Amino acid sequence: MCTLGVAQGLDLDDEDRQEPKKVNPLHANGLNYVGVGFEIGPTLNRRRFGQPVHFGLPVKVYLGREKKGRFLVRTGIHYFPVPAERRFVGYSHSFTTIVPLAIGYRRNIGDWYLEGSLGAALTTEAAIYKDASLGKSRIAYREINYGVEIGKQIGDFDLGLAVYNTGPIPFHLLCAGFKSSYRIKW
Repeated sequence: MCTLGVAQGLDLDDEDRQEPKKVNPLHANGLNYVGVGFEIGPTLNRRRFGQPVHFGLPVKVYLGREKKGRFLVRTGIHYFPVPAERRFVGYSHSFTTIVPLAIGYRRNIGDWYLEGSLGAALTTEAAIYKDASLGKSRIAYREINYGVEIGKQIGDFDLGLAVYNTGPIPFHLLCAGFKSSYRIKW
């Protein structure tokens, strides 16, 4: 049988060889990557009087889907401090944090991109009193979160403008952010 296999040009050892397994199931569809960045911007709705600016540390996971677009999972933290002159009397510090968890899609148009996402967010409003005997006040609740982002890709960096809304209207928090992020391929 070995003689027959050699005579026909067959390599019988091929059965023992295994193809290397690809760890990433979407590898054939393009590169996946994680985007980690920094964001700063104004609050856009009536909440701007108490919390005029926010700072964000966005984290996004992009799943390869050709070069035209990618599915994404978005999270991170957004911090909305209340300036001293706008705090209630008796507060030493007051802030709101939002931690979103959303899914979406990124559409690439040349070096430009457009993203949209929808999900939920954990919103926490906290106040620390000047009188230490009062302790802290903290309220946490879950809300709807959605947003859009437009930007430009420059190498492994994204520079963009994002607009996010958290919560039901009229009790929502609408903000814009100028964002830069670095993409780590995997």
